[in-house]
Amino acid sequence: MIRATAAGLLALAAGAADAGDIAFVTAQNAGAVAIVDLDKGRVRATVPIEGAPAPVAYDAASGRAAVIAADSGELTLLDSRGKVLDRVPLGEGSFGIAIAPGGDLIVADWYGARLRRLDPSGRHERWSAPTGRAPAGVVLSGDGRIVALAERDDDCVSAFDADSGRPLWTAATGSHPYAVAFHDGRFWTTDVQSRSVTVLEAASGARLGSVETGDHPYGVGFAAGKGFVTDQYAATVTVFDPDSLETLGSIGIGDYPEGIAALSDGRRLAVASWDSNELSIIDGERLVIEQVIEVPDGPRSFGLFVGPDR
Repeated sequence: MIRATAAGLLALAAGAADAGDIAFVTAQNAGAVAIVDLDKGRVRATVPIEGAPAPVAYDAASGRAAVIAADSGELTLLDSRGKVLDRVPLGEGSFGIAIAPGGDLIVADWYGARLRRLDPSGRHERWSAPTGRAPAGVVLSGDGRIVALAERDDDCVSAFDADSGRPLWTAATGSHPYAVAFHDGRFWTTDVQSRSVTVLEAASGARLGSVETGDHPYGVGFAAGKGFVTDQYAATVTVFDPDSLETLGSIGIGDYPEGIAALSDGRRLAVASWDSNELSIIDGERLVIEQVIEVPDGPRSFGLFVGPDR
């Protein structure tokens, strides 16, 4: 196991974020979202959100974030300073969320087994498509043309045309896929009960292989030419080679790590640890934790929650 070194931890004094990134940390137990200034290593603002906020997506182009309360399905739109722009009832079961180029919202409906594209306000539906059971994580391809969705209870990922909602393909994964990410022309999904990440070609859904992870993989991100997976039950982050799919080791992290996202410098990642109430910054080159920031109770950050400050 790779452990953080004393030298890496001392980097906290110098500050970890060169690019002026911020993080929207959904704190489910606290009923709040903490906006963290990663350049200063502190919480900039805390915004109360009722109903167990967990899914989140940040759009640096517009400087706004979308947060969903898991208990009620209410959408909260807020800016980078913590100002609430609107609250929209999307309906119970609304869960995974991503923001398309131009600001449209892509939302998975866990109970309704459907995927929806909404306008930037969240109040007008552009299309709706039926999905498999318990749709969870959602992500867009790099060009914004394909939406991939992890359908947890059907053990598969499905892809849709982002403009029309037309189904493109469905591919089998390991057991209980949850989060899904896009990297290097491929979709990557965490198979929670299989201790693996399944790799799928974005255009066709062809299965390209899998990565071995620690216990209960939750989120996956990429930085410094490597892949990183949060292992909830192991309190580790698995590190792997995205080309060979070989596991390179693991990094000890706070208890019950969940959300993970790369910073804009392409070198570092932020990880939210639910049980230890921490946001950790990992140096993806040196494989050390260089900063730990205290955040409100129960941080989850399910989605792309990090980006440049706007």
